[in-house]
Amino acid sequence: MMAGTLLDPRNGSDFDLSPDGRGQRAYIIASVPRSGSTLLARLLWDTGLVGAPKEYLNPMQLRDWTVRDGPAVTRWVHSRLRGSLVGAVVGRGWSEQQLKRHLERVQSRRSSGGWFGLKLHHHHLIRYGGLPFIDRMLPHAHWLRITREDRLGQAISWERALGSGQWAAWQPKGRTVPYRRERVRQRLADIEQAESGWNQMLKGRAVWQVSYESLVADPAATVRAALASLGVEAPVETPGLPTRRQADAVTAEWRARWAAGI
Repeated sequence: MMAGTLLDPRNGSDFDLSPDGRGQRAYIIASVPRSGSTLLARLLWDTGLVGAPKEYLNPMQLRDWTVRDGPAVTRWVHSRLRGSLVGAVVGRGWSEQQLKRHLERVQSRRSSGGWFGLKLHHHHLIRYGGLPFIDRMLPHAHWLRITREDRLGQAISWERALGSGQWAAWQPKGRTVPYRRERVRQRLADIEQAESGWNQMLKGRAVWQVSYESLVADPAATVRAALASLGVEAPVETPGLPTRRQADAVTAEWRARWAAGI
């Protein structure tokens, strides 16, 4: 019954990992929406070696984990939150101690091989206080970063996801989103701002970096390289691509209209 109240079924107990008693280390995947970070995180999860990285500070994740583990009244309230209300309400006003307890709760269920992974969009990091906050939450974390060379494709994908509410291929198809040039332009500006923000924040830190295009071209080699950056020996075979690309004829149409100046 609980699974039916979760917005993301992978937040359910069926996907929890068994603790192995090893010391805890952490890594953070620095990202911007529609950069391929979900694909990278899923591939790392599927190795079984470095935990189950997800956007655990995303309001939707906070909502689902509160539904799972919060006090009865809080569970009831959060289970009824849907759509834009989740982003508008959940997590705002949470104290740092509340967020720390949340991450500790997730770590206890989503770690393997002594590793816990967190996928973190730039705007979520800003929402909770920037690098000083995450350094207190996950001290000495390793950093991985994924970017996308095709920023127009990224902007189109982001705008369509925002408008339809469909962020993953497994989610129900949302409403048709009309093409609006100014909205695509705004997403391009958002991407530039976020990537510039990451550049500033991560300056001077050791960061393993990859592009979405390189990941798709050779996922096995990318996963091995990511694991190597953590000092983890990769298996001979690594999982294949688990997610379905959401680009389609509509994406092609939007590209053509953008190129035509429409």
